[in-house]
Amino acid sequence: MMSDRLTKDNTVRIGTHPLGISLYLFDYKPEYRDAWGYGRQFGVMADEVEKVMPEALSVHLDGYKMVNYAMLGISRNLH
Repeated sequence: MMSDRLTKDNTVRIGTHPLGISLYLFDYKPEYRDAWGYGRQFGVMADEVEKVMPEALSVHLDGYKMVNYAMLGISRNLH
């Protein structure tokens, strides 16, 4: 999922992952919502993940960083 800080608005820190990175609630900026989702989202920031687990990052064709949440043991499915 898109996890680049530059794609997010209304970010609120809600906790800490066992790796020491912050967990957030956020909204994607309007220009990214069609591709990445509407409404409140849960996730991490790529720049924080990069410091502790760089292998969990990739770069999207548009240049923004993405995180493989499965490598962090995080499921983003809302069931």
